[in-house]
Amino acid sequence: MSNHLVCTREEFQDALGMETMCGAQHDGWSCNSCFHVLEIEGLKEDIHEYWLAVLSFRGDYPDLPPRLDLIEEIFWKMGGSK
Repeated sequence: MSNHLVCTREEFQDALGMETMCGAQHDGWSCNSCFHVLEIEGLKEDIHEYWLAVLSFRGDYPDLPPRLDLIEEIFWKMGGSK
C-alpha cells in the first residue's frame, strides 16, 4: 500500500454513512452499533478491527495505530470509488 489513501476522509465518511444509514456520532459519523452489524462479504479481518481502524482514521484515539489498509479495503467493499 502506498502512503496515498484512495479516498478522502469525507469520501470515506459518506460511503460509510450510506452503508450504515447512520450519522449519529459527532460530525455525522456512524456509531459503533450500526458499524458492527455491517455484513460485508470477503473482509480479511473481524469487523471490530475495521471499527478500530475507523476510530483511528477519525482521530478519536491517537494511541490506536493507523490501519489505512483496512480503511481502503472496507471503502472498496462498500462500493467506494474515485
